[in-house]
Amino acid sequence: MQKQSSDNYPEECCGVLIGTVENNDGRNIRYLFETENQHTDNRARRFLIDPDDFRKAEQYAKENGCEIIGFYHSHPDHHAVPSDHDRELAWPWYLYIIISVFQGKPTSMEGWMLRDNRSGYDRVQIEQS
Repeated sequence: MQKQSSDNYPEECCGVLIGTVENNDGRNIRYLFETENQHTDNRARRFLIDPDDFRKAEQYAKENGCEIIGFYHSHPDHHAVPSDHDRELAWPWYLYIIISVFQGKPTSMEGWMLRDNRSGYDRVQIEQS
């Protein structure tokens, strides 16, 4: 994710998180499915995952005994905090990872889950192994 976010700077990168779920709370990321940002304008502030890429990610997950557990994208020259636009397009249950990239260098990565009532996000601890 960090390399992709740096390579795509100053535009947002995006992709799909593939893994497993434990007790409906814990998410174990097993694979990253990189996608191209298909947004047609303002790609420095918006991203779009093509439906065909989403279907390919679903197939990849199924073939590897996993499921789609979330999505990731970068915030060029902004903090790793979801925007109002992110919230409008997000779905509850899924994990969202945002990578902050300042001047082409990834500086932080934060995990978020949208509340069921869509009122906002809760921060999720990301443990790397």
